[in-house]
Amino acid sequence: MSGRTSSSALLTLQTRASESLREGAIDVRDVGLRLVRPVRSRARRAPFVVVVLLVLSAGLVGLIVASTLLQAQSFQQARLDREIASLHTQQQALAREVDRLHSPGSVANRAAQLGMVRNTNPAFLRLSDGTVLGKPKPAVRGNR
Repeated sequence: MSGRTSSSALLTLQTRASESLREGAIDVRDVGLRLVRPVRSRARRAPFVVVVLLVLSAGLVGLIVASTLLQAQSFQQARLDREIASLHTQQQALAREVDRLHSPGSVANRAAQLGMVRNTNPAFLRLSDGTVLGKPKPAVRGNR
């Protein structure tokens, strides 16, 4: 209904304006027209300020969170570096132990503990032609 009312009021104004023009005497006040200043649209500052403050706040919160995460990762990296150093030291100790156990003296002692006997008359096999060098004799307990 309001659409019809405004269009009928506009039509009435247009009709009165055209009648006044025909008569030759135009009085602006009779037609209902008046001068208005040009509308200057100015953006309101409040929404812009709010958006800028929100962006700055989000940036600061992001920086704080990133800094906290980096600091936590730094502590974790330091802990892992200490663990690596400890494991490296342990690996070196184990390598020394393996080298000691693989030495000929250690192998001979362990073989004697297991009841093996040392052969004082070894024989050798030449692989190129398959000949046996020396006279093989069985090992006897008590020979050293």
